[in-house]
Amino acid sequence: MKGFFITGTDTEIGKTLTTGLLAKYFLDEGIDVFPYKPVQSGAIRKNDRLVAPDTEFYEKVTKLTFGSDANTYVLETPSSPHLAASIDGVSIEFEPIVEQVKKLRNAHELLLIEGAGGLIVPLNEEKTILDLIDRVSLPVILVARAGLGTINHTVLSVMALKQRKIRIAGIVLNQTSPNEMEEIERDNKWMIEKLTEVPVIGSLPYITQEALNEVNMQDLFGNWKMEVLREVVQSESATVNR
Repeated sequence: MKGFFITGTDTEIGKTLTTGLLAKYFLDEGIDVFPYKPVQSGAIRKNDRLVAPDTEFYEKVTKLTFGSDANTYVLETPSSPHLAASIDGVSIEFEPIVEQVKKLRNAHELLLIEGAGGLIVPLNEEKTILDLIDRVSLPVILVARAGLGTINHTVLSVMALKQRKIRIAGIVLNQTSPNEMEEIERDNKWMIEKLTEVPVIGSLPYITQEALNEVNMQDLFGNWKMEVLREVVQSESATVNR
């Protein structure tokens, strides 16, 4: 099975943006890709039903409809999944998520799974996002802040993944503020690669969702090492086919 688990060093770090853009990129490459957000908290109520905003973003970028398969748990409370589930009267269990992953693996060429928050965000009282990543066994794309403070968060996240022997496909640095010093961002990239021995496969400029409508996707991926992701996909496919 080919795919990636997109996780982050924090909440509001650019995971949804990265997932949506990667879905668009691979679709444009002629690959049948499906973006899946297992647990969405902070859902919006529209016409008496809960709508997952992250899935809406995927659909906006790709101009496709992914339907109910794109989420397993949709929670209204805007908080950590375990607390949102408790407040909403829901119990988050692993097995429905794992079964949905199996279903999507069989139905599509490429699966993109987006996590919630950072690695140690609880899904319930026993399990975290890191446990879910370990269970679904897909290589990780780690999204991190480009600016000040990112070295510590990113290196610790990589350490946690390596401790579980989880393959890391690469790191994406997202400019979450328009006013960061370029010198800091350049040094952050260099130090992160040096300390983690994991490649920074790309960066994203500071961009609002409104501005995305006028952005050329090719421009956003112009400096990405997409060959790294393609090599991971090919090697994962070879592993599965042995």
